[in-house]
Amino acid sequence: MKLEDFYFYSLLSNDSKTFLHQHLKPITMQEKGVLYYQGDVCPNLLIIESGKVRVFLQGENSESFTLYTLGSDELCIVNTFSTIFSTATHANAEVLEELNGWLLSKEALLELMKSEPEYSAYVYSLIAKNMSALVTTIEDIKFASVKDRLEDWIFSQPSTLIKTTHEELALNLGSTRPFVSKLLKDMENEGKVKLGRGVIEIL
Repeated sequence: MKLEDFYFYSLLSNDSKTFLHQHLKPITMQEKGVLYYQGDVCPNLLIIESGKVRVFLQGENSESFTLYTLGSDELCIVNTFSTIFSTATHANAEVLEELNGWLLSKEALLELMKSEPEYSAYVYSLIAKNMSALVTTIEDIKFASVKDRLEDWIFSQPSTLIKTTHEELALNLGSTRPFVSKLLKDMENEGKVKLGRGVIEIL
């Protein structure tokens, strides 16, 4: 999508739109590229035009747990907090699908938020929304079993035909592929889903 198609763009005055174009830097990253590591301080806000980004926690045993994934016109709460307040990130971010977008420096971002109250309110509303979802995810990590989280994820999808792999699900759930495959097979035996190559069909 074009920059002009982003919702936040409509909130800006003509002068601010000009300012934005003058301060944006294009970014392209290939699959598996790293946007930031835990402990980094992000100097720029990421605006995603196309592609997919995974934000995750990494344990000492090398297992990882996905906090959330991002696509076009979505705001990364970790990146945003780090950019605005110059604080260290508490997670890692990697590219799942080739990324194209723009980077906006902290200075330019704060200037836009100062001069455009509607844009500032929009940014903070997205932070609040994403924070709520993040808290729910963390509660799931702490209290819910992998089986419960797997079923919740599957049955919350917008389509009954889900294109994903067992490996991708394991990454999202912070589990192992063999264990996720076993749980999926159990669900198939229970008549809840039908498994195919790279596809899960909800029955």
